[in-house]
Formats: sequence, C-alpha cells, structure tokens
Amino acid sequence: MTAHLARRTAQMLLVVYGVVTLTFITVRLVPGDPARLMEPPGTPETIIQLVRQQIGTDKPLHVQYGDFLAGLPRGDLGRSFRGGRPVGELIAAYLPNTLLLGIVAMAVATALASIIGIGAALRRNSVVDRAALFLAAVAQSTPNFWLGVMLVLVFAVQLRWLPAIDMSGPESFVLPVATLAVTLLPLLVRTVRQSFIDALGDDHVRAARARGIPEHRVLLIHVLKVASLPLVTLVGLQAGFVLGGSVVVESIFNWPGIGTLALKAIQDRDFPMIQGTVLVIAIVFTLVNFVVDLVYAALDPRIRY
Repeated sequence: MTAHLARRTAQMLLVVYGVVTLTFITVRLVPGDPARLMEPPGTPETIIQLVRQQIGTDKPLHVQYGDFLAGLPRGDLGRSFRGGRPVGELIAAYLPNTLLLGIVAMAVATALASIIGIGAALRRNSVVDRAALFLAAVAQSTPNFWLGVMLVLVFAVQLRWLPAIDMSGPESFVLPVATLAVTLLPLLVRTVRQSFIDALGDDHVRAARARGIPEHRVLLIHVLKVASLPLVTLVGLQAGFVLGGSVVVESIFNWPGIGTLALKAIQDRDFPMIQGTVLVIAIVFTLVNFVVDLVYAALDPRIRY
C-alpha cells in the first residue's frame, strides 16, 4: 500500500507539473499584450514599457517560467495583473463557492442517476427502462449553456420563483445545480443501469439467491457494492468536468467561483491568474481521482494495491 501511495503521489505531481507547463506556454502564445490591455488606447509606448516591467512580462520566457516555479513550493502563485492582489488570496476566496456548487450538483446527479438507473435495470426492456434511456438521450443532447439560459428565462424572469444571478442564499443554488446535474445525468444513468444489469448476472448473486437470502439483501449487499465501482470511477472523472464546466455555468449565473475568475483572467490576459486557476483545478482533479482509487478497496475486498 505504501508503494502504491508513493507511486500515485509521483504521478499526481507529474500531471500537475505538465498542466502548469502547458498552461504557461499556451497563454503566452495567445495574441494580446497584457500591458496594452491594462492601459487606455493611445497610451505612449514608454508607459506601456513601464507597465511591462512592473508586471514582469518584459523578461525572457525562461526567466518568467523559473520565477513561477520557484514560487510554487512557497504557495506563491504571483500577483494578479489587475489590482496587484496575490493570486492565491483571490483563489482561496472564490474556490469554496465552486467546490460547494460542484459537490451539491454531483450529489443531486448521483442520487437521481442511482434511482433511475437501478429502476431501469430491475425492469429491463420495460416502459420504465425505455423512458429512462429516452430521458438520458434528451439530457445528453441539451447544451448546458442553452439550458442555463432557458432556466433563467422561465423560473427567474417569467415566473420570478428563483434568483437568476449571484450567490445570495440556498435558493440561488437551484438553477445552477439543475444545469450541471442535467448535464451529468445521462452518462451516470447509463453507467448505473449497465453495471447493475451486469452485477445481477454474477455468480455470487445467483449463489446468494440460491441460499435463500431475501431479495432486498441481495440487492443492497451483494449487487450494490459491486455495481457501484463503475459509478465511483465515473464520479471521479466527472469531477473534472464539473470544474471545467463551471466556467460556462458560473458565467451564466454570475456565480462567484473559480470559473468566473478564470474567464475574467482569460479576457484580461492575466497570466498569473490563469496559471493559478488551472493549477488549482488540476490539483483538485488529481486528488479526487486519488481518493477514488482508495475507495475501490473499501467497496471490493478483491482489489488490493
């Protein structure tokens, strides 16, 4: 187990380093001078050069890259080009809102997918099964940006039941969580349905039924633990999608999260902020998948590291 933890930690560090390096190179290949974007049109070239010196973009790329890597062990992600505030401080203020939104959306989507998927598997090829697959197909073909706008128009503008923007209370979670949950639901439903169908045909399930174990115990103990393994894997992978998809959802609902912070940084060519947000998203994603690996052994004793 210790060797596995050391190996997985090394892989996580390598992935994060690759993401940081790729992001550093990519953002500097995009056209647009941050110094010119920070100053009004017509600003003299001497002022622009002074701004470049102030924010550090006048240095060679390898020097900027070295400075960025040198600050990472200390938790120093640099300072934002806009306002000069530490990037780490801004991310620490915005990240909890994104994590809270993502956790609620994943919990809602996983609960609904489990109910729908298990119900479809237990009534395979019935009307319930076909209805579940149809709903999954409709949800999968619905773009999240269109769904978010439609939810705002119906429930916030026309009916005035829910707030349309900002994080003002529990009711403000409903529309963004619904948008993310519908996007996550199709793949989760199909995974739960298929894994439950496969588990129902396993030898240990047939043996449990042959021993006269009640059906509800067979489903809850012998089937559910095995069938949940693919779901756990998918939830770990979907965590990255939630963090990435939060850029669109947070921009629609003006949610004060890391997605809004990243989008604003991209528009302003704020290199330190872009690098910081991508770094944090990469760390969260790798940590979630690391936890998923550890959960495998708890769900299935046959898995050992």
